[in-house]
Amino acid sequence: DQDLEAMQELGVRLIPIDKAEFDHGLTRDRGASAASGEVLVFLNQDAIPASESWLASLTEPLFTGTDYAAVQGEIQELPQASERFYWDSGGDRFYFTRESERWIERFFGIGFSTVNAAMRREVWEEIPFGQAPIMEDKLWQRRAVERGASILYQEEATVFHSHDYDVRALVRRCQSEGFGWSFLGEEYSFLDMTKDMMQPRIYADLGRGLAQRRVRSAAELLFPVLRPLALYWGNHWSRRVKH
Repeated sequence: DQDLEAMQELGVRLIPIDKAEFDHGLTRDRGASAASGEVLVFLNQDAIPASESWLASLTEPLFTGTDYAAVQGEIQELPQASERFYWDSGGDRFYFTRESERWIERFFGIGFSTVNAAMRREVWEEIPFGQAPIMEDKLWQRRAVERGASILYQEEATVFHSHDYDVRALVRRCQSEGFGWSFLGEEYSFLDMTKDMMQPRIYADLGRGLAQRRVRSAAELLFPVLRPLALYWGNHWSRRVKH
C-alpha cells in the first residue's frame, strides 16, 4: 500500500487488476492500450535500470527508423553475489536446459523478455500479446518473427534483475516454465531431461560453488537435478501456472 501511495504522489497512473483476472499477455495488452506513445516500454517491477541513459538506449533505435519491431535490453544480475541465487536467475547458467538452448538457436540468439523491452506501437497493434498465462514474451516473439519482424538486442540498455529461491519456489518456477513451453507447443522430452541432468559442466560449476562456499541452500545444491525434473513434470503434466 505504501508503494502505491508513493507512486500516486509522483503522478503515476495506476490501473488495478483483480488477481483472479490476471493474465500475463492480456495485462500487457491492457497497459499498451492505455498508453499513448508511439513506443511502448515494458519493465518488470523488480528490474532496476543500471544507468540514467537506460531509457534512451532502449528506445532510440525505435524512434530513428523502422528497421526493428522491438528492442530487447540487457538483463544482468545484481552486482552483489550474496543477494542472489548461486545459479543466477537469468542467462545460460539458470537456463542450461535444452528447451532454452533450442529457442535461442531458432530465434537468432535472443530470448525476448518483457522484463526489459520496448516495441513500436504500430507493431503491437498488429501483433498484440493476446491471452497467455505465462511466456507471453516468447509467444509474441514467435509471432513477430514469423511475420518477418526483427528484434534488436541492445546491450547498453541494462537493468539489474535477480531472484532467490528455496526448494519450493524453485520447483514452482521451473514447473511453470515447463507448462509455458507446453502452452507454446514446445516439448521437453524425457531424453532431454535425462541428458540435462548429466551435463558435466553443471556439476563442475556446482563444485566450484561448494569450494567457494557460495552454495548455501538446498535449492542451490539440488538445482542441477531439480530444474530438469520440474521442467519435465510441468511440460507434460501441469495444466496451469504454479503460483
